[in-house]
This record gives sequence, C-alpha cells and structure tokens, in this order.
Amino acid sequence: MGRTIITEEDVAALEPGGRLVVDAETTMTAPARDLARRRGIEVEDAADAAAHGAPATVELGPDGALATGPHAVHAHEATAAHGGKPPRTLIVTSVGVNRPGVLAELSAAVAGLGGDIQDMSQRITGGYFNAILVVDIHHARHDFAAFRNALQQLSVPTDYVVNVIDARVFQAMHRI
Repeated sequence: MGRTIITEEDVAALEPGGRLVVDAETTMTAPARDLARRRGIEVEDAADAAAHGAPATVELGPDGALATGPHAVHAHEATAAHGGKPPRTLIVTSVGVNRPGVLAELSAAVAGLGGDIQDMSQRITGGYFNAILVVDIHHARHDFAAFRNALQQLSVPTDYVVNVIDARVFQAMHRI
C-alpha cells in the first residue's frame, strides 16, 4: 500500500474538535495541519494513540461520512472524505536520455493502465527529455498505488526515471 496523503480538503471534511490519528505511512500537508489547528482537531501519532487505548480503526457511517467527535479518525479514513475514492488526477514526470519512442513508451503505459492524459508538456534539451503529464485515473483499472508502481517500473537509471504524485499534493505544495 502506498503513502496516505492528508490535504486541507480532507481536514475540512472532518468535524471541528475531533482527533486525527496519523500513522508512519501518512504525510499531512502544512495547510492541512494549519486547518486542523484552527478547527481544534487534534493530530496524534498512531503509536501515541495506541498507548492511550485509541481504537485501531474507525467505521464509516452508512452514508460514508466520517465519525468524529469523541472518536479518533485515522488518516486512512480521513481521505474517504473525497467519496472514499483514491486520487483522480496524477502528475507524472519523467526525465532522462532522449531516444526515439521514449514518449510513446510512457504514454502507451498510461493508456495500458486505463489512464487518460489530460495535458502534457515535453521538452528536449541537450539530448535529455523532460515530460510532465496530467493523468486522470478516475476510470482506470488500477488504484493509485498500483498505477504509480506500474509507471515507476519503467524507470531505468541509465535511460529515464518516472515519478508519480497525487495532484492534490502537488497543488497543496504550491499554494501561497
């Protein structure tokens, strides 16, 4: 399973005054931490929560809403605020030695996984290429982690490297 990312939107969906338990596989953006503090949502490390007898999981209600208040919401449940679905949009970057077919290889892999390239920029400088793709995976046959892992398998240090990031994280990193 990949890292869980908690964004400002995830925290906004939680009830004020609750508690969010964050484990070692979770990254919480700075705007999300700020919003949690402003809304009185306590952010606690999973190891500390377990030591205080916090529940290991929190059930979602029949409507898919998060249960907060006196209960702790764990990071994996917090991302369910977006309808319980994984990220819809990915930012895929690739940098490496230019050669015939490299962009075709990358775009074919995205298509083969069921991704839809929404936007793309590619540049060749001094024999090296750099590509940035905005990919919609809403209808993909794989979840975010499987999609990311499959694309990163294309990486060969002597050829090119592929990185994949949830677009929500990219947007949160670049807010002023």
